[in-house]
Amino acid sequence: MSLLVVILIQASFYALLGMGYVLIYRATRVLNLAHGDLMVFGAFVFYQGLVASSGSLVLASAAGAAGAVILGAVIYLGIMRPLAGYPVAVGVLATIALGIVLRSIVTLIWSGQTRYPAEYLGQLGRPIELGLGLSISGIDVAIISAAIIAMAGFPLLLQRSAIGVEMRGVAENALLAAQRGINIHAINAMSWAAATLMATVAGVFFALKVRLGPDIWYVGLAGFAPALIGGMDSLRGVAIGALIVAAAEVLAARYIAPQIALAAPFFVLLIALWIRPWGIYGSREELERI
Repeated sequence: MSLLVVILIQASFYALLGMGYVLIYRATRVLNLAHGDLMVFGAFVFYQGLVASSGSLVLASAAGAAGAVILGAVIYLGIMRPLAGYPVAVGVLATIALGIVLRSIVTLIWSGQTRYPAEYLGQLGRPIELGLGLSISGIDVAIISAAIIAMAGFPLLLQRSAIGVEMRGVAENALLAAQRGINIHAINAMSWAAATLMATVAGVFFALKVRLGPDIWYVGLAGFAPALIGGMDSLRGVAIGALIVAAAEVLAARYIAPQIALAAPFFVLLIALWIRPWGIYGSREELERI
């Protein structure tokens, strides 16, 4: 039973990361390989908010969210929009360069020192008894809750709101959407902002649960696995992909070796690519675009 709880927590974390990849891919057809560095940058902004506010979770969360939304929109408008019309590989290479730049900026501002933001929040990590000898921390509850809200909220946003309908229209046919009067660049900027916010949320949870440092960018890169396994154009596929990746990682750490757990998401990804390269809920035509 405890193993299932651990898998659920890890799957929730991967779902938050994977949604960021899917949101950007649906909007601009770009594989954002800087996602891990966006995660780190947003988490550091949150940490700076904690320090500046003497441990106020509300103010730090607001700072992290605002920083993520602004950064995501600026990246699209300043870097990705000028590359529209170029081959997909150009956009992917741009995100690799962007990741290196962000990593350098984080190191320059905050240095390479490891930090533990949970120290500012006191009892947040205190175990909560679930019964049957099981316990879970407040941070873990927040991770699962955030994943459920995001997985339920984004589909509702896309189906029920005017902005969501415009996002779907741009994702399906940007040219037709533009001809209908939709500002596709504003919509794409919102998608990048939302994806960066998702990365920041995941980064904050990782920082609170484990640690914070410029070198944790690789954790965000692992979020690519559940996105591709579930289907790069499918939000619901992320949940299934996250469960598969989390189960592989937790089981590998428990029954093989903890060192293998770091490679487990990518090992599962390789198997998925051999069996169904377009993902569980993905479209076959997306394979050619990737």
